[in-house]
Amino acid sequence: MEIEKAILVVKIGDNEGLEELKLLSKTAGAKVEDIVFYRKDSINPSYFISRGKLEELEEKVLKNKSELVIFNEDLSPTQLKNLEKIIPCKIIDRTTLILDIFAQHARTKEGKIQVELAQLEYLLPRLVGRGEVLSRLGGGIGTRGPGETKLEVDRRKIRRRIYTLKEQLKEVQKEREVQRKNRRDIYQVALVGYTNVGKSSLFNLLTHSNVKVEDQLFATLDPTVRKVRLENNWEFLIIDTVGFIKNLPPSLMTAFRATLEEVLYVDLIVHLIDISNPNFVKQIEVVEKILEEIGVENKPIIRAYNKIDLISRERLLEIKKTLDFYPSVFISVIKNQGIDKLKKLIIKNLLKGTRRYTLSIDYNLWKDFQKYTGKIYIEKQEFNEKGVKVWARIPKEYKRECLPYIKKNKALA
Repeated sequence: MEIEKAILVVKIGDNEGLEELKLLSKTAGAKVEDIVFYRKDSINPSYFISRGKLEELEEKVLKNKSELVIFNEDLSPTQLKNLEKIIPCKIIDRTTLILDIFAQHARTKEGKIQVELAQLEYLLPRLVGRGEVLSRLGGGIGTRGPGETKLEVDRRKIRRRIYTLKEQLKEVQKEREVQRKNRRDIYQVALVGYTNVGKSSLFNLLTHSNVKVEDQLFATLDPTVRKVRLENNWEFLIIDTVGFIKNLPPSLMTAFRATLEEVLYVDLIVHLIDISNPNFVKQIEVVEKILEEIGVENKPIIRAYNKIDLISRERLLEIKKTLDFYPSVFISVIKNQGIDKLKKLIIKNLLKGTRRYTLSIDYNLWKDFQKYTGKIYIEKQEFNEKGVKVWARIPKEYKRECLPYIKKNKALA
């Protein structure tokens, strides 16, 4: 991937936003050469930034021979058009940057449909006057994906394409519904969290998989589902979801709703948090606000505070005193610390509502009984001359199937 020299435009004092924009830019393939800071109270409706800052930006672009300017806010179509008349390089805003990263990382047919839809809906009102500028500047960040091939076509064709993509997404939703029905006989756990907190690494550790792991934002875009099998053969599914981010573009929220809604149908959510990040509390708020926006209510959530190896013991104790009451566990995925505690907490939450039974299985029925061992949680089993005695937690929906094996009056809380 060709590296583009970029200048960032960021609000004064927004250190958190600056660091995130730097990482977004790096992920997209840009090298940050310089930064222009603007005051919030000096925003110009025609150019977004003041005349003075506009001149400063033009000078830096010429001095650095920059190929790209990235604004950490969304620009209106008019602002974008006016800026392009003065600044002699490509200009993109935060949403265009995120869309570009998504275009790079979409692998599945579903992911590509969702990215193209988001790009076209965002680009549609911004097409006037852009064709000449983009054709002059060529490809690169902000023009990747379907956006590059669609900019020259007229609005009617774009609207027709948007309609087609929405119809394709409806088919995707139907397919997902079928997949969910096929998975309803097994517990499901969703991994959610701010982008780049270590979800894919945890996913790999729990499922012994090899999902792509990179120190980048949105390295995982398409949701991945794998099975976790414990020593007693009990199983549950883990779903690795796309990372969340502050001010996630509304067009992406809409386009990726089919993917995000997978979280609505799971039995448990594990919210992974990078406790070494100074802004982790704000990141928690961002993630849980998005969950609320997509309709997640009354769903059990475990907070897993990751990267404890990167902070001191004193800092960890200090943080623990300030945290809200939530089922919580403190882990380090990279050091494999606290993972067994997390598994136990997952099991404990998934088994809420089950009851403990003692079962007695004759040896001639033992093979037939094995088909239930992935659905019930076996705590202990003893083999004797008559058969097998099993202590297990059984969900109420499987009690009927297990009745032939359950000893009378042996249900425990």
